[in-house]
Amino acid sequence: MSGGGIIPPRRSETYTTQEPDGTFVTHTTTVREKYKEDNVLAIGGGRINDRYCCSPEGILRIIEIIVGLIIISLITSVFGPGPFKGILFGQTIILIFTGIAFCFTFMLLVGYFFNLHRTHLDFFPWRVFDIFFSIICAIFFLIFCILEAYYSTGAWSNNCNDIGGDGFIHNGCRMIYEWLFAAFFLFLLCLLYAASAFLARRKRNFDDDFE
Repeated sequence: MSGGGIIPPRRSETYTTQEPDGTFVTHTTTVREKYKEDNVLAIGGGRINDRYCCSPEGILRIIEIIVGLIIISLITSVFGPGPFKGILFGQTIILIFTGIAFCFTFMLLVGYFFNLHRTHLDFFPWRVFDIFFSIICAIFFLIFCILEAYYSTGAWSNNCNDIGGDGFIHNGCRMIYEWLFAAFFLFLLCLLYAASAFLARRKRNFDDDFE
């Protein structure tokens, strides 16, 4: 070892030549060989699936992530009488589920984009998980849409002055616009995940170049 590096190996070669006067001369040559190795970092076998983000499956996943962030922002933007900065208990469940769905949706997006379903994580049942995950999300977001629409009316509050939104009077309470929009986007997420479940059952056209 010299200077923290590896000393290249030496190789000796011996050969004999004959001089004009008939004598033989032995020659010894020492050669030091040097090898250079390049480290290459590859993800997903070195190829990314750039067609996925432009496919209907990839576009749906990107929209689902964006809509999920919009829902979280709308629900948490109103300060009311709930246990968590005005958030009601049912909305706490909505936020937790939406956050979990966001993480798994992002995982699917990254996994398909870097071809992890064909390389490093090919043992994982991607298609089965994709189908059941999308179906479960579609069902729960439909339920959450109905719940959030009820919350947006303000009819649940005993003291309407505690509601932090402004809007129309409904059963003596005010319509909370932020939560009403959140209910709309929850219904939109229901439709998006239902479409993702449907597309997950079909042949993946974005994988054609890798078959």
